[in-house]
Amino acid sequence: MVEQTVQTGDDGAVDHHGEILPPLSKSASRIDVEKIESKRRTGNKAGDHPGVAWFYHMMRGLCRLAVNQQFRTIEITGQENISEDAGILTVGWHTNGLIDPSTIFVTQPKMLVFGGRHDLITRAVIGPIASLSGAQPVLRQAELARGGASSEAGARINGKTMLTLAECIAHGHGTALFPEGTSHEDSKMRRLRTGPVRSVIAANSIAHEKGLPEPHLLPVGLHYRTSWYFRTDAWFEYGKPIPLDGAIHPPEDRARLMAGEWVEAPAERVNQLRDEVRSRLAPMTPDASTWDEHRCWHLLGHLQALAQGDKLTSWRQEVLAARKARNQIREGNQNLDTHQQAADKIAKRLHATGLDGRSLDLQGLRVPRISERLAIIPALILAIISAPLTLVGSGLMILMGKIMGDRTDEGLDARTTYHLLASMLGPLLIWPLPIIGIACAFWICLPEFRVWTPLLALSLPLLFHISNKLALSAWDFYVIARDATRIARLRKHPEAKSIDEEITNLLAALK
Repeated sequence: MVEQTVQTGDDGAVDHHGEILPPLSKSASRIDVEKIESKRRTGNKAGDHPGVAWFYHMMRGLCRLAVNQQFRTIEITGQENISEDAGILTVGWHTNGLIDPSTIFVTQPKMLVFGGRHDLITRAVIGPIASLSGAQPVLRQAELARGGASSEAGARINGKTMLTLAECIAHGHGTALFPEGTSHEDSKMRRLRTGPVRSVIAANSIAHEKGLPEPHLLPVGLHYRTSWYFRTDAWFEYGKPIPLDGAIHPPEDRARLMAGEWVEAPAERVNQLRDEVRSRLAPMTPDASTWDEHRCWHLLGHLQALAQGDKLTSWRQEVLAARKARNQIREGNQNLDTHQQAADKIAKRLHATGLDGRSLDLQGLRVPRISERLAIIPALILAIISAPLTLVGSGLMILMGKIMGDRTDEGLDARTTYHLLASMLGPLLIWPLPIIGIACAFWICLPEFRVWTPLLALSLPLLFHISNKLALSAWDFYVIARDATRIARLRKHPEAKSIDEEITNLLAALK
């Protein structure tokens, strides 16, 4: 079958519910069914992980390195909810492209099998990597409804993917799926699709028939300060598991599943479980009508903490404080509801200046600390020290990540995908070039030290890594100094006095 190309961009296409389908990127719009099926890897027997084990673990190590470079701070909670024996389907909302599955990839000890958009395994560079790691292709409604493939081809490809995922989950592996079906930039979850829960129901039936531990659903809250920023803050919040409580398929359908045939679970139970997933996941997201409303809740969280003589010192604390403010407003807290408009006004003003609630204290706009103002000094020192090796070793991958991230046609939520890929694949694809170049120059220019050439070549990856860490620290110090300058500039603005008065009034009301 030849490659089919369907409409990209906002074409107004709708699904069977009448909802607007997400626009397709150029990559997603090119669909070659034969290529999709030929690039798929499967295990030697049912339940085996479809990836190449050594390659999977190597990519997880590179991904962990990239994730640590991507975020300024990372906090993980709830990992005790990850079962050692039972299979797990992790579900979360989806606002950060490839970053979302990558964070689950590196924070769970299990070998995971991912199901993703069809072009995940057919692209030129990332395709072989995803395939060797065991990723399974999915043809979404966004492609099928636009004529990218026949319904038969879609059912065949998706059925095989879901059966592979179900078998792997049943045998104790994990997977991560995002039931919204697409990454997005919204401040609340979109309508959930049923594919993920159908997979885990099938896994549960297979496990029941084979006497294996019962799999379960594991909700995860993926919290980013600003998802499309490099070096933002992140908190990954694993929630309590959602049990399935026994096999859902009738006995005859379980037998068909055991024979390798995909069988749908009863629609009523599927929808019931999907709705339960939504009810558990929604509180673990901003769940706001707009990002402005979400920022207002964060400001109220900061002000409530200040009014009680406390200060929020981590991104996790900020998320929990905003969640508390949101819940109090929805539960009818008249005091917060009354002052929400004033808080919203201040939050918008701070956001327009690139600031947030961290720039406040009991007097209003706080005075930046001396250490914050002087942070530009270590920023410059570290930048100068790291520049030679960072530019030689990682300059090309940094440039490629920025250019591709800024030019992507997949929206802001995909921007950091390219930052991650550059950081993850750079050591594998880019670093060999400067290593070979430097080693050859050393060999030619310093013949009396040629015996040390192999040691130099082996030490360069470590030196590149250390240099990159120093460069990242330089950037972090620069951001501290930049924010201090922004606070100082806003304090000199004519609006500063009115902002201070509003904050003082809000703090008095919230005590």
